[in-house]
Amino acid sequence: AGPDLESVLAAKGAGAVDYSGDTGQTVLHMDIGGGTSNLALIRDGKILQTGCLNVGGRLVKFTKSGEITYLSPVISPICTWKLGEIPTKQERKSLAEQLTMALEMAAGKREASSLLEQLLTEEAAKKWVPPTEHVLLSFSGGVADCIGADSADLQFGDLGPELGRAIRESGLCRGEYVLGTETIRATVIGAGCHS
Repeated sequence: AGPDLESVLAAKGAGAVDYSGDTGQTVLHMDIGGGTSNLALIRDGKILQTGCLNVGGRLVKFTKSGEITYLSPVISPICTWKLGEIPTKQERKSLAEQLTMALEMAAGKREASSLLEQLLTEEAAKKWVPPTEHVLLSFSGGVADCIGADSADLQFGDLGPELGRAIRESGLCRGEYVLGTETIRATVIGAGCHS
C-alpha cells in the first residue's frame, strides 16, 4: 500500500483519527511494526501529514542464543554489526535507544539531527516535519505491544522487546499517551515510565 496509505490506515484503524475528532486533541499516531514506523499527525480528526521511519523490531533477527541471522541494510548508517555476531545486551539496548531517539525527533520531543534523516524512508511522498505543538501520542503495532508488556529479550527473535522498553523509558511516554485503546497517564520516576 505504501507508507503514506499505511500511515492513514493505521491511524484510522487504531481509532486515533476518531479520538482526535471527538476530543479536539492533536494526536501523533505511531504504528511501530517489524520494519517501519508509520506516522500520522492528526488535528480535529483530520490527518495533516504522514511519514515513515525505518524503525522496527525485526530490523535485526537473532537466534535464541543471540546470534544475528538477519540485519536490514536500512540501519547500516547507525549499526556496524555483522551476520553471525552476538551483540551484548548493552549493545542491543544501545541500538534500541538510537531507534527510539529517531522516534523522539519525529515527535518533536528531541532536536532533530542527521539520525532522523538517515532513518526516514525514501518511499514517503513528502518529507516529515516534526510537530512544534503539544501532541498526544498514540501507539499501535507489534512493537507497541512491547511498550506495555515487559517481554523477555530475544523472546521473539528480534529487537522488539528492547525497542518497546526503550520507548517506554523515553520522552515519548512522559505525560499522557494512548496505547492501543487504553489511555495512560504516566509519571516519570527516574528514567522509567510508569502508569
